[in-house]
Amino acid sequence: MKRSIFIVTALLLVVPLLSGCGGVPQEDLDAALADAQAAKSQLASAQSDLAAAESDLAAAESEAEALESDLAAAESDLAAAQEQIAALEAAAEEEVAEEEEVAEEEEVAEEEEVAEEEVAELSYEAATYTNEEHGFSVKYPIDWEEAEAAEGELFRAAVPAFIPGLTARFVEGGTLAETLEGLLEDFELVDESETTLLDGTPASTVTSNYKAEGYDIEAIATGVKEGDNWIIITVYTIGMYVPFDEALFKEVGSTLTIQ
Repeated sequence: MKRSIFIVTALLLVVPLLSGCGGVPQEDLDAALADAQAAKSQLASAQSDLAAAESDLAAAESEAEALESDLAAAESDLAAAQEQIAALEAAAEEEVAEEEEVAEEEEVAEEEEVAEEEVAELSYEAATYTNEEHGFSVKYPIDWEEAEAAEGELFRAAVPAFIPGLTARFVEGGTLAETLEGLLEDFELVDESETTLLDGTPASTVTSNYKAEGYDIEAIATGVKEGDNWIIITVYTIGMYVPFDEALFKEVGSTLTIQ
């Protein structure tokens, strides 16, 4: 571009000089003028191309700025969308946690209601013995008092006059009848059957007669086997003093709960 401008300028200066010298042929002068006009035309074209290029560059720069603006707007929208998603996820997690908490509270309430209904179904006001070590509990008449447990017993409760009463054992054995036979003197099996505790746990019952300190004992034992060991609740009486109450004795045994 600079070269074209230089050539045109030179020609424009030279042509008048040549014309004034008088020694230059007319045809050379015409040729020089033609070259000067051609160079001038080329200069004008180059200037037009330059202006077009500058216009295109400005347009490109403007488009680039617009794209950068669009990109910034898109990034801003993305950040806003991510914040909204995070807020929705947090709200959803909070709602799920609240629903789980409500469900747990309802479950606890239902369990407590069931427990209250079970207690309400008993024919007697109950006291509770709980053994944390072996994980079980049993409900017995509230007027039965804790008494001194014999060897091999975890717990004993009875009326102040000794009978009827209840014992709790945790002992290894085969069947429930076989286990009791190994524990009790002069054991005599009257009946053996399968039953279900109040909480739905399968259990075994044994009705039997045996000797204790010279007395003839009538009893119903309710047991649940945990591995090789039995959890056994035995409710007993001495029939000659207090009649054998099969319904009450089975009801007490049915309150056995494995935790």
